Amino acid sequence: MYDVVVVGAGPAGLMAAGAAGAAGARVLLLEKNRGPGRKLLISGGGRCNFTNAETDMHRLISRYDTAGKALFSPFARMGPTQVLEFFASRGMPYKTEDNNRAFPRSDKSSSVLQVLLDYIEEGRVTLRTQTTVKALRTDSGRVQGVELQDGSIDVGSVVVSTGGLARPDTGSTGDGFSWLEQLGHSIVRPEPSLVPVVVEEDWVTDLQGLAFAELRISLRLGEKTISKTDGKVLFTHFGLSGPGILNLATRISQAAAEARKQGQPAPTISLNFFPTLDGGSLDRQLQDELSAYPRRLLRTILESMLPPRLARCILAEAGVSTGLSGEITASEVPKQLRKRIVSLMQDFRLTYRELQSEDWAVVSSGGVPANEVDFRSMESKMIAGLFVCGDMLNINRPSGGYSLQICWATGYVAGLSSAEAARFQHG
Repeated sequence: MYDVVVVGAGPAGLMAAGAAGAAGARVLLLEKNRGPGRKLLISGGGRCNFTNAETDMHRLISRYDTAGKALFSPFARMGPTQVLEFFASRGMPYKTEDNNRAFPRSDKSSSVLQVLLDYIEEGRVTLRTQTTVKALRTDSGRVQGVELQDGSIDVGSVVVSTGGLARPDTGSTGDGFSWLEQLGHSIVRPEPSLVPVVVEEDWVTDLQGLAFAELRISLRLGEKTISKTDGKVLFTHFGLSGPGILNLATRISQAAAEARKQGQPAPTISLNFFPTLDGGSLDRQLQDELSAYPRRLLRTILESMLPPRLARCILAEAGVSTGLSGEITASEVPKQLRKRIVSLMQDFRLTYRELQSEDWAVVSSGGVPANEVDFRSMESKMIAGLFVCGDMLNINRPSGGYSLQICWATGYVAGLSSAEAARFQHG
């Protein structure tokens, strides 16, 4: 009855099903949740950063680490330019923000999902929700169908797009990895990748909700800086989040593991709240403020330069009282204290404890190694008629629309290729 079965109605699966349907295949899309696109709806805080509008292909590919070169072929067919055109031509205007991040103009992820639902409807795709797949059925190195809880479906082309392990509450529980491993794929153990960081300092709860558009973030082992980046940072009740932290999370975890192995203290995360100024310039700026308002409280002056809660925290770290008694005025600030405050404003350190769990992860790393999939078609190199796409693939990617870009490109190619394979089988 069906030419192609797509398992998993997330972004990659919806794109694959729509592309296969548009190519003329009879497509069945299976989803274990009550509805499709559950994780998509919460992505980007509900706004959905649906791609990165980087037009330089080499620069784009470089963002995906060493395995990224495999993406040249699918990106040539559904790169960011084609993705933007795909959604815009289907009635979803978009906008681009800092670092080429693309969002629907509505700021609603439901706009993205609606385009995909219309796409599968155009392709006459049959969507069956609350349907759990138990296994893939193969014979002599070729896929034969899928096993369900209540029966089986015979089909010669299967697209697996069940996602990774990030946000298991949305249904991403790694089911597809166990099926593929049983069929001979060597699955790289999935771990949280783009995930917030828990720190040791309990006073960080006082800073919860503070967000900074562009900080310099340095990862340190002792006094040695081992990684540095600029990005957005959000303070949470347990530590740090935001794109700048998420993109550094895996490197932080690796550094912590190395420190433990060598018996060294845990790494620290250093935040520079004035990344465009050198230490001397910031010191002169603070001196000017102190000289201009000698009778003002030091706390008041710092609160004019930083968010008040952060200013009070920096003063506390510098050993200055912010209570009604014991506060000092600008004219009373000694040079040593001023230097200490400047240092804290540009080297504010928090101690790494651990990464948050998969429940907090934006994406997870791990999955099917790139060398076990033919990226020209997204077909498994081990099982004919089996196609793999989206977060099933072991390709590191930063935040900023890069993960969904993989989903659109590999899902699109998998959909077209699975439809073509079905036609070939039918002669």
